[in-house]
Amino acid sequence: HEVVLSLSRLNKVRNIDPDNNTITVDAGCVLQSIQNAADEVDRLYPMRIGSEGSCQIGGNLSTNAGGNRVVRYGMAREHVLGLEVVLADGTVISSLNKLLKKKEQ
Repeated sequence: HEVVLSLSRLNKVRNIDPDNNTITVDAGCVLQSIQNAADEVDRLYPMRIGSEGSCQIGGNLSTNAGGNRVVRYGMAREHVLGLEVVLADGTVISSLNKLLKKKEQ
């Protein structure tokens, strides 16, 4: 009773904001495309894994991928400020953020 969902057509880099060091991408965006887009504005998207030319960022986040820079930059989910999700009934839930809010201690 599995469902296979292809996000390969949701593959756009939506927005790059070098001032705030953020990038907004679709879930089907290939990791290498994200790295290239960041490079174009003199920024680094640090995740490096062997399949970066074919893996999609949605899969990286769902598996919390690490890669060979994980010790320095952290796991995939640590790079996320927010998500926009469409539920099965069509409801859109958005928590896209541009700024990281620090928790008060």
